[in-house]
Amino acid sequence: MITNAVNRGLRALGYEIVRFPAPNWVRNRQLMRVLFPRLGIDCVLDVGANQGQFGLTLRESGYQGRIVSFEPGPEAFDVLRQVAARDGNWTAFPFALGETSGTLELNIAEESVFSSFLTPLAASVEQFPTNRTVRRQTVPVRRLDEVFAECTAGHASPRVYLKMDTQGFDLEVFRGAAGVLPAILAMQSEICFQPIYEGMRGYADNLAEYHANGFEVYDFLVVNRDLNQLAVVEMDCVLIRANALAGPRS
Repeated sequence: MITNAVNRGLRALGYEIVRFPAPNWVRNRQLMRVLFPRLGIDCVLDVGANQGQFGLTLRESGYQGRIVSFEPGPEAFDVLRQVAARDGNWTAFPFALGETSGTLELNIAEESVFSSFLTPLAASVEQFPTNRTVRRQTVPVRRLDEVFAECTAGHASPRVYLKMDTQGFDLEVFRGAAGVLPAILAMQSEICFQPIYEGMRGYADNLAEYHANGFEVYDFLVVNRDLNQLAVVEMDCVLIRANALAGPRS
């Protein structure tokens, strides 16, 4: 067993012991430590922020720039608001982002990370029991290009990283950012290989639209696997605007 003292000593040398394969949050943290400085990212838009897990991972990775989080689920937002309030450079908004401003009915799941505008498939509830809908609630939705100025107020030339984790709604978020896409240098989108919601688009649809708008795949991070822990169900895809990185990526 690795003791806390050994872990602390290794961290002081820049190392960390994690289980293999590394969990998604560890891979995320490692990626951000390399990618953000190279791209000069100074503003992260965290869409579908839940309780602020990704923002906390950013801070643990050493990122000190602006974080703007969006979370429509009321219980999750209450936690997110408190987490963001303890940080001097983190703002949280209690609404969703989408292709059209208005309202939508959110399926609030037993475990809030599964809450979605899409209805969970019966097979997915068997695989992920906490994906069971406990109630539905109407929530506000805005386009990103309508609120972008507010998100980046006081920042003349933001270098933006768009992080989307909306349980099957990422393409709608992306389309609602059409007017500000040039400011987005890189992004992260959760894409599915096995659908867990009704009408959920497959990975090929997402990647085709992202590529058509000038983004290239940079990395994949496994989010979850099937009941046998073999086949991938969902992955986070990290994409970078074409030619945003100068020189080799190694």
